[in-house]
Amino acid sequence: MDRQTLDMEGARQGEISAASIQMGDDTIAIRRIATMSIESIEFAPWDMPRNRKSQSLHATLCVANLFFGIVGLAWWFLVPGRQSGLVALLVGGVLMLLGVFLGIRAAMIAMKIKKREPYYRLTIGTSDGRQIPVVDDNRDVLVKLRDVVRHKMDTGDTETVGEFDLNLDIVDLKLPKSARPASPAPVREDKSPPPHEPELLFDADEEEAAAERLKSAS
Repeated sequence: MDRQTLDMEGARQGEISAASIQMGDDTIAIRRIATMSIESIEFAPWDMPRNRKSQSLHATLCVANLFFGIVGLAWWFLVPGRQSGLVALLVGGVLMLLGVFLGIRAAMIAMKIKKREPYYRLTIGTSDGRQIPVVDDNRDVLVKLRDVVRHKMDTGDTETVGEFDLNLDIVDLKLPKSARPASPAPVREDKSPPPHEPELLFDADEEEAAAERLKSAS
């Protein structure tokens, strides 16, 4: 079965330069952007002419096989004892099974065709009346792209440049030095030696013994 992709609905890759946006074959000057809006849309990825034709063919063959299968079973019922009746029974049974299979297949294709999936569209309108769509199934990525373009429109920033690839959900920007987060200052290690502690030459018991010896000597 054929399947539609989001590439059929709008751009998926592009580049943001100093004063313009390149999306496919469309180049939009930042100063010419008039409107930007994000909308939620649903589409049927399997609803294509080839799939509808295949579903119709399966349904037609299902009806034809069931009809001739019923005819074969009726012929066997009318002449059960003849060899032609047995052949009709065999052929009718095969056609009935084939008709059921084709009917199930037609129903599965019909369910696929009716299935809908959500996606989001960022529409960029220009002052000359053009509408440039950018589509993705991740709204956060489109919001990030919109905010970058709006920042360039509001501030006249020409230093922020980059590219985006919505197939990978990537918006890769090169920010100006003034907008980059400052790197934390290195932490200096204190390598000074620990304070000197006086050593104890005698413990308490030895001091008391020395005092007693002095008393006895006096």
